[in-house]
Amino acid sequence: MVENQKICRVIEEFSLYLLEAEVEELSVSVSKKGNRVSILFICNPIEEDLLNELNEIFKRKRQHEFEVYGWELIGQGDAEGHELMLVNNLVDYFTYYFRDGKVYFNLVRYE
Repeated sequence: MVENQKICRVIEEFSLYLLEAEVEELSVSVSKKGNRVSILFICNPIEEDLLNELNEIFKRKRQHEFEVYGWELIGQGDAEGHELMLVNNLVDYFTYYFRDGKVYFNLVRYE
């Protein structure tokens, strides 16, 4: 149950970021295989400065201790970028690529 809540939180916060970046079309898919969860976001390209911001945030490693000590205590709508720090602390791997005029963001979490 808690694992699914964490996956939903990642989807919620990353979707919010993309929607605030004014994407016009957004789709999300989740793939669970064993202990690996892959969350794929597909949207129209966003501005380069936002991609740079994402690269900076997701440079940091996942903080497993964060999950133990109260990830759910983090409120919504806090300081800008704070929500993405939460996402970074809940995922192990982040990448993106471009194909057919779309950008694909892949966030992977190992349970």
